[in-house]
Amino acid sequence: MEGPESLSLNYLPENILIDILSCLGVRDLLRISRVCKKWRRIVQDKKLWVHVDLSGYSMVSSKVLWLLLRRYLGSGLLSLSLRGQLGSLRKQGLLSPALLRALSQRCPRLRLLSLTQEDLKGLGSHHQLPASLRALGMCRCEVPPLFFRAAPQGSVRTGLETLVLRNVPSFCDSHLKSLASQVSLKTLVLSGTYRVTDLGIGDSAESLAQLSRLELHGCGVSETVLHFVGRHMRKLRALQLSGLPSLTGAGLGCISQLPELETLSLERCRGNGEGEGLLNPEVIVAACRPLPALRTLRLSQSDFGGPEAIGKVREGLPGCLVTSAPYPSPLVLTPWGTSR
Repeated sequence: MEGPESLSLNYLPENILIDILSCLGVRDLLRISRVCKKWRRIVQDKKLWVHVDLSGYSMVSSKVLWLLLRRYLGSGLLSLSLRGQLGSLRKQGLLSPALLRALSQRCPRLRLLSLTQEDLKGLGSHHQLPASLRALGMCRCEVPPLFFRAAPQGSVRTGLETLVLRNVPSFCDSHLKSLASQVSLKTLVLSGTYRVTDLGIGDSAESLAQLSRLELHGCGVSETVLHFVGRHMRKLRALQLSGLPSLTGAGLGCISQLPELETLSLERCRGNGEGEGLLNPEVIVAACRPLPALRTLRLSQSDFGGPEAIGKVREGLPGCLVTSAPYPSPLVLTPWGTSR
């Protein structure tokens, strides 16, 4: 019979130990590092610091971030999620220009940064974010008026491709126009950004021609936005709209010019009145039939007449999966890209 010492984790190969420790959060890893020199060395392995999520910790300070950066975060880091304390008594945000410079130098492969409740006023502009970033997410953050202003001449530009904003009311038309003119976004998700209007989407539409995914939830836009989408965003593969008031057949018909659109989702977009303007099954089928790549259509039963109406849409679009399943929440950033 094997003795108790043979059951110790210390007898496992280090690669197995690292796989086990990868299931732990940051706080537990730091605690384990205090056990002995061997555990401290193992915890410093860069495989344990590839996707770091601190968004679940409400009391993380700049001091803790500096500690992690100096001891653990390095060239293996691909994604970082942080939670600030917007509205608290803290005089400044979690991030500072000096910390971001150090992050850029020590973590040159950082691709995804997700911020929650962070005050960005102290940063000046988004050009202080690591140039390696490809995806940026913000939730309930404070964005200053000039945060997305054009880069100074000679500075390194970011290669940002994905922007996901949730409940960032300070983000407005001018932010969108300025950012869109500097980067080639592939994914844009705006949820609860009510200061983004038809005018802002229209001014930015030509610069958003490379978009493959667009989601607008609770923004200050009308069906006019679909005119700009259909005219300029021809590479869209996924379009999700919710809270779009008074959507009519004429507005929905604008998307018939999107040859690559595969997924269309409509929620709380019911047209007003009766007759041709109402989004009935016939109008929906007429707008979607010209879309050669459409494979999935999500509709809200309460908006479009219940199961019978959804059934008629299915009959009119036999090659498309028409569903009235509950709507997924707006896209969010995860270490593996974007998710629900």
